[in-house]
Amino acid sequence: MIENERLVKARKKNMKLYAFYRALSTDAIFLYTMKLLFLTQIKLIPASDVIFSIAIYSLSMVILQIPATIVIQKIGYRKSAFLSNFFNILYVAILMVSTNVIHLCIAEIVSACTFALKDVAEPSILTTSIPETEKKGKIYSKIEGKGQSGYYFLDAITAILSGFIYAINPYLPFIFSMIISAIACLVSLSFEEIKSTNNKEKIQDVKEYVNDIKVSFSFIFKSKRLRSLILYSGVTYAFMRILNDYRETLLKDIGTSSQIMGVIGAILEIASSIASKKQVEFHNVFRNHSLSVIILSSSISIILSGFFVFIGIPTWICIGIILLLGIIGQSDSAMNTILVNRYLNNFSNEKIISKIYSVNSLIRNVTRSVITMLASVLLTVTTSTNAIIIGEIIYFAIGIMIILYMKQRVGLKPEEYPKQEIEMKI
Repeated sequence: MIENERLVKARKKNMKLYAFYRALSTDAIFLYTMKLLFLTQIKLIPASDVIFSIAIYSLSMVILQIPATIVIQKIGYRKSAFLSNFFNILYVAILMVSTNVIHLCIAEIVSACTFALKDVAEPSILTTSIPETEKKGKIYSKIEGKGQSGYYFLDAITAILSGFIYAINPYLPFIFSMIISAIACLVSLSFEEIKSTNNKEKIQDVKEYVNDIKVSFSFIFKSKRLRSLILYSGVTYAFMRILNDYRETLLKDIGTSSQIMGVIGAILEIASSIASKKQVEFHNVFRNHSLSVIILSSSISIILSGFFVFIGIPTWICIGIILLLGIIGQSDSAMNTILVNRYLNNFSNEKIISKIYSVNSLIRNVTRSVITMLASVLLTVTTSTNAIIIGEIIYFAIGIMIILYMKQRVGLKPEEYPKQEIEMKI
């Protein structure tokens, strides 16, 4: 009875703390709006090299996925979250002193350590903290949405500040980013570990655990619903991320100042914040068509951004159009992350959920690695305008194929799924 009371208090504490923590830890704050400008203007590193280093990040994520999963199992979700934020501090520090593509690649490998841990440990903290109930998916979506919304709101404020701070001293946004990650490190230590590990599990042989992961991966890929969701997640994650980088390159190429870049970044983060809060309503409106709407909307918005720059309209009009279409794209991306995790949670249990997240992260980064490598090559042979149009046409075509593939596999009523899709046991 006492143990049950302790568990209830721990669950409540985690759920109450989680949204605040995610607002600080989702990604590096103060950093990304100025990262491309800093590396290309201050460090004089070509944009194509910056894109290439991101491909190294994705490839490293693939390689680190199983080791990270083993680490998470050994030390638990709470300590893994702390470690991920420590790696984030190190990542930003390396970026500050980078002078070439090799330094960038080292930084991105460290960043991969961050998110190989973060992508599994942090959602698992929340998932294991929510009691088993019919409304578990809705509760997860609400709390995660609140956390993401807080992150986007905070990032919006810092994006404006970073543009002006960058003009004073380009290193200051990076220093402030490290400070916030340090605060996230401290907050992560306040979580309670819900799923404790006994001594036998702590000394589990690595080969035995890797074999367990292989069995789990095999099981997941036998599920048509999970296979479809993870395929969708991989493609949208890869294209949304790389085309966001293309958008920043496009703005830089048309002569946008750091202050304007900061304001644009802030507006886009506010849009993401609102979208994160509204993703439940979005789901209620579009239901099983939600993911189809997102993939079509995000691809079309970027195609139009490149098109209006291509036809040569005045710069200030281009900036306005890119901003408006960017709001749509950022909103799609914000909702997409939460909804995919929500759908992956359905019909899952504590034993398999971390493995589902691991598979999803693995596939996302395999896909992103391939697409980013191609995007880097594309940027060396043509302009950012042409690259963004070509990339989004490919994204749109693949999106149509994925929608058709998912039609009979995702978004069905529980009674319409085979028994093995509902009773997910290993």
